Amino acid sequence: MYVSYGLGVGISIVIFIALLLLGLAQGIVLNFTVITIILVLLMPYINALSKVIWASFFFKYDPNKEL
Repeated sequence: MYVSYGLGVGISIVIFIALLLLGLAQGIVLNFTVITIILVLLMPYINALSKVIWASFFFKYDPNKEL
């Protein structure tokens, strides 16, 4: 959940900067709507990536270790 939140905030910042650079930032409501729609569409990918990042904190891959 923490990693997902961090990824969501990071993606939101990137989207907002992209809107500013492209000149599409017309207002707070429009920016919020665009960011929300994109985050909802990316939600499955954000959740999957956050699980991988969270698991990498606790599980280490050792190719030399035998089962």
